[in-house]
Amino acid sequence: MSQSATAATSTVRGAANAINTADPTRDGATRDAAESLLRTIDESTKQATGISLFHILTLGSIGASLALFFSGNKQAGIFVGLWPPTFQALKAVADTNKNKDR
Repeated sequence: MSQSATAATSTVRGAANAINTADPTRDGATRDAAESLLRTIDESTKQATGISLFHILTLGSIGASLALFFSGNKQAGIFVGLWPPTFQALKAVADTNKNKDR
């Protein structure tokens, strides 16, 4: 199995583990399963590539937006161009709450 396939398998297992551990934690609070999943995938991507998943998605959507816009599909380009702030907001939430799980 290639190294990238092994990393992907590890990511999926880690993500499944994050969902399965969304039980009540200390102080009676419950972890948000989606947030925990995003954090797990982001951390494994950061370990494999050195770059956060959210930053990769942000740069990719900016590139796709420019490509769509300049290829004549302006509405799709504008639509995709709205995605980067969402990815950065998800990154901010995952970073802000990462110490609450530990």
